[in-house]
Amino acid sequence: MFNVDVTNVFNVDQALGFFPGFSIEYFLSELSNYLLLVLFLIIFVRIKLIPKEYFLIWMIFLISPFFFNYLLFDPGYMGDQFRYMGVLNFVHQGAEIPDKFLDKFGFSTISTVYFVASLWSYVPIFSTMTLISGAFINKFLLLIFYCYLYRIADKKLITLTLIIPSFLLYSSVSLREIPIIIFATLALIFMYKKKVILMLLSLLFLFFVKLQNVPGLLVIALGYFLNLQKSYFRITLYSILLIAISFLFYDFYIPYLDLYKLAFFVEDGGGEIDYTFNINDGYFAFLSDLIPSFFNFLFRPFPFEAGGLLGVAVFLEVMTLYGVFAFFIYKLDHFNIDIKIFLIFALGLLATILLYSFIASNFGTFSRYRFSIYYPFIIFFIFLISENNSKRI
Repeated sequence: MFNVDVTNVFNVDQALGFFPGFSIEYFLSELSNYLLLVLFLIIFVRIKLIPKEYFLIWMIFLISPFFFNYLLFDPGYMGDQFRYMGVLNFVHQGAEIPDKFLDKFGFSTISTVYFVASLWSYVPIFSTMTLISGAFINKFLLLIFYCYLYRIADKKLITLTLIIPSFLLYSSVSLREIPIIIFATLALIFMYKKKVILMLLSLLFLFFVKLQNVPGLLVIALGYFLNLQKSYFRITLYSILLIAISFLFYDFYIPYLDLYKLAFFVEDGGGEIDYTFNINDGYFAFLSDLIPSFFNFLFRPFPFEAGGLLGVAVFLEVMTLYGVFAFFIYKLDHFNIDIKIFLIFALGLLATILLYSFIASNFGTFSRYRFSIYYPFIIFFIFLISENNSKRI
């Protein structure tokens, strides 16, 4: 195993010891990883875990990491990749890792970077000696994940998700977005199937990978397991109760949300002196901040704010997704989906969006956060369509 010399690996801006981009070692290292994934793909097609008609699509999908870092953008654009890959190589070496455990909300919990790196360390790929090795690990995880999805959902619709631009991007970089969407999607599916143990395990893994995505799913689980989807009255009462709880317990939860909001603000380049939100202004000031932030999160950055073709592409993608979502709602009866069940799950989606709307501040990162929220629900709704179509047949 090569040594990676990284001092304070959780705060590193560039990793020392990785093969540089476009070097011979870089291409040999990652070509071996790609060919290994192709071998697994061939095996999965042969044993009919993946439909053979989608073989070529998967071949192209698996090679995409070569076209993002170093080519479409500098790796420093998503600098967290260095941290994840640096820690992964520490884990492989069995080296002592600083700051492995962090204090959150008064108790010690495992670092997100360390947890993701530990998860990646079990994936059998040849090399982790370049910045894009983590992307091939993510591709492997998706290959396994989609073998399961092909068993429970419409194969054509599931395959179409591979060409969603944001999915191509975030599955082609060494970040945690792919583990987030896998665990969140599994939690939704197991929730719907009322497989409680598997759902709780998925939520536990998601808690360690991305804590902010958990509360909305808990809102769904509570409502769904209490059978509130049996009537519109129950759903309405549940919604009112959630609003009342948010008012009554404002003083309890707002310091934690404020801490995250400030952390996001500083991480995105803001100074603490410029931070204007004050928790002492009360619940209604909180709402006055939340409502415009909600609409900002849904639509921004606008093309003229992001700049260039990338900004236009991001905006067009999210507007297209909203159009597809609106069409899905319009066709709920056609898909034979119970509107009340849909409302319970949509309530959790709304709760997650509201949470991110408050704590996130940088328009440039909104598309990344939206992806980790929306994509699990996209897959889940495809599963829901397939599940209800199979019952109708």
